[in-house]
Amino acid sequence: MYVEDAMTDAGPLAVMEDEWTRFLQDIRGGKAAGGFTLPAAARGEAKKTADPKRVLIVEDNIDAVRSLAYLVREMGHFVEYAINGYVAIDIARRFLPEFVLLDLGLPGMDGFEVCRKIKSQAGLEHTRVIAITGYAQDEYRMRSRAAGCEMHLVKPVPTGVIEQLLG
Repeated sequence: MYVEDAMTDAGPLAVMEDEWTRFLQDIRGGKAAGGFTLPAAARGEAKKTADPKRVLIVEDNIDAVRSLAYLVREMGHFVEYAINGYVAIDIARRFLPEFVLLDLGLPGMDGFEVCRKIKSQAGLEHTRVIAITGYAQDEYRMRSRAAGCEMHLVKPVPTGVIEQLLG
């Protein structure tokens, strides 16, 4: 896609978001790049929940946050996402998530500080903050617990774990 092609009334980010959503839907439907079909196990189909939750995903990698947001929406949950801590706190105040899936290695304000700030907001004290990070060392596990994270999961997190976590 050329930049000029993305310049529509909806704006370039909306167009790219639509293309990304179609790409993920193709994968979920069993299609892969080049037109070949993915095996059922590779599609990782998500189960729909009977009890939708409000979930905020905080991740600075745009592909990762979009993919996880798509997956969690497919599970039947209400999803918002942010690519930095400052925006995450603002969204959390408005959205009042029940769960925050939080990357710790964020630019500017790291995930530890984001967790502390979210948990200190009125109405968000009982929000379940789950660290989803590449940091596997015990030091980071202790720091995430001290900041207020309920769990510390190391990427990549299997779909089944997220399903169980969110219910």
